[in-house]
Amino acid sequence: MNSIGDLRVGVVGAGKMGLLHSGIFNCIKGSKLVAISDKDKFIIGALKNYLSINVYQNYEEMIDKENLDIVINTTPVFIHREVIEYSMKRNLSIFVEKPLAINGYECSSILRNGYSAETMVGYYRRFIKTYNLAKEIIVNGDLGKVNHFTSHILVSQVFKEGKNWLYNPKMSGGGVLIDLGSHAIDLFHYLFGNVSNLCAFAKPIFNKQVEDCGLINLQFKNGILGSLHASWSIRNYRLPELKIEIHLDKGVITATEKYITIFSEVDCNSVRKGWTTLHKQDLTHDVPINIAGPEYTLEDSHFVDCVTNNKRTICNFNEAAKTNFVLDKIYSSMKEGRIERIIYEG
Repeated sequence: MNSIGDLRVGVVGAGKMGLLHSGIFNCIKGSKLVAISDKDKFIIGALKNYLSINVYQNYEEMIDKENLDIVINTTPVFIHREVIEYSMKRNLSIFVEKPLAINGYECSSILRNGYSAETMVGYYRRFIKTYNLAKEIIVNGDLGKVNHFTSHILVSQVFKEGKNWLYNPKMSGGGVLIDLGSHAIDLFHYLFGNVSNLCAFAKPIFNKQVEDCGLINLQFKNGILGSLHASWSIRNYRLPELKIEIHLDKGVITATEKYITIFSEVDCNSVRKGWTTLHKQDLTHDVPINIAGPEYTLEDSHFVDCVTNNKRTICNFNEAAKTNFVLDKIYSSMKEGRIERIIYEG
């Protein structure tokens, strides 16, 4: 890390998420965007016309020339590992969009590097305040222990066969379960701990090679039971919705990105007896820049703070790899039609 001035940030991949993180890291305290790279010549030409930073077609050249502190990797998932491992050779702090890699095997390869610089994977729902409040109630035990939960992650996205890399399992790792479902699995780790066993079913609807809909039953090491319904081929969900209904000894918590509803049988520190509904805007304080939601700024600010102060991030590579290990077992269960036991690595 540079000892003087802001952290120097380079972004690999100038798609939607790459431009989003570029804008945030260039505005928040402690970091400065200095370069961006993308393989697409048209995108590179456009960026050179509008940006006053260095623009590269080759990410290796950017990393070698720019004296970076941080690499932001927003490439398609099948490129994640190569960018990560190249960045590791330069001892850079690394932020990568979810999932960490295409499967658990690649994650294990990454983790075997025994990396000391700060790392983070962009499971941004860990920074949404509705889910944070749910975690707070679970941790402090005001409503007793969690017994079971039901959940869904749904969006109206796929109603014909997809043609790009996202629908090619060799490049994406799978369909809706790794794309959308990975967010849910990560949030389950955040709220409930490690999974011990699972059973999964899924089917293609519009696509031939990847699943468009999936149903998963999970058992956690602490005894919690849960279920997940995931689909990107369901109508009336213009934006993705991750909804979790959590049943505890003394109440129920229903949390989504937009709101949290709590029913409590008792007056306690975190909530009064009866029904309470809070919206995200009730819980979220102002952020210095809000491009696509405050959670992205909170996520990137957290990473900068951890790199600056040598602290472990809330979702480093070891933590994020757990989601890939669970996803591997989900796909194995779908294929073999059996209950799978989870073994975490790293």
